Amino acid sequence: MAIKAYDLADAVSYHEGAFSPKSLDYERLLGPLEEAAASLARYDAKISGMVNGELFLAPLRRQDAVTSSRMEGTISTIEDLYRLEAEEDSGSTDLYRDARHDDIETYLYSRALRSAQVALAEGMPLGEHLIRSAHQQLLSAGRGARKRPGSYKIEQNYIGDERRGKIYYVPIAPEQLEPAMAALVQFINTSETRPLIRTALAHVEFEALHPFEDGNGRIGRMLITLMLWRLGVLSQPNFFVSGYFETHKDEYVERMRAVSAEGDWTGWVIFFLQAMHEQATVNIQTADAIFKLHSGMRERFREVLNSQFHDQALDFVFASPVFRNDRFVERSGIPATTARLLSRRLVDAGLLRTLQPAAGRRAALYAFDPLLDLLRV
Repeated sequence: MAIKAYDLADAVSYHEGAFSPKSLDYERLLGPLEEAAASLARYDAKISGMVNGELFLAPLRRQDAVTSSRMEGTISTIEDLYRLEAEEDSGSTDLYRDARHDDIETYLYSRALRSAQVALAEGMPLGEHLIRSAHQQLLSAGRGARKRPGSYKIEQNYIGDERRGKIYYVPIAPEQLEPAMAALVQFINTSETRPLIRTALAHVEFEALHPFEDGNGRIGRMLITLMLWRLGVLSQPNFFVSGYFETHKDEYVERMRAVSAEGDWTGWVIFFLQAMHEQATVNIQTADAIFKLHSGMRERFREVLNSQFHDQALDFVFASPVFRNDRFVERSGIPATTARLLSRRLVDAGLLRTLQPAAGRRAALYAFDPLLDLLRV
């Protein structure tokens, strides 16, 4: 947010020299820390124990993309996101031409998170290069393309209510940013602070620095997922946190603001640990619901399709609940003639909804509503 004639009467400025905090009230933190750690361990065990776990993780990742983007005022739906992915998968040469800006931004968040996860898994350090690369991808198209993707801010930015003309927070000045980011990355990678507390402190510091012209909230929430894996809290870089922060957005903002205003690092960490506990519980419930739906649909697909390929068809629509029929034919592992027959049977049975009928050389576009309905938030 750039400043014009805004009201700074209630603004809080960056806590220069206060990161990392010299002390925390560990007596207050102990209970929330144990609760969060136990919940995350249950979540990790649940996901790790699932056969073909990516089938159940991918929907959680898309759901998080929709929620995290919505926190920044980007309104999209899970169906919109999957539809853009389907168009990319079908080889669209002008993916963004007819897409809404909000849908593009949500799609780019999902892609940037996945790319960052892959980069970390392949050995890239969790440092400034990875952060800037994720930001470059996040803002590579749409409205963000004009906001210095992959580059740190060069002008002072502000956090506030643009409609009401009020500034609530003044992040670090651009000329002080470089050493502050270096200190943050060093803290992430070398601090001896307990991993969950370290993640909490790193997240609030990143948001306080607000190092980019745009996209800071989304990158900051990505960092939580990446740190939890990198620091060994999770065995995979697949935990999605935006739901709790969106539901408790006012407290989320005020707790972060209180770090700079009052030095209340402990209050922030307690809130963060509660978020991890609650979100882990919700994510387990969602993963269980997806698994239950998959199990229930196995028998339904068997009845409707009457084919030895019912499992391949089921796994395909769970992995791609919006898809062009030619991709189903090419990639489901089912013989082409049979695949075309099976997709028609699924449409006739009401298990697939036609978003676009086939036209010329363009294959029909289908949606698998049972999964989309479960994921809508």
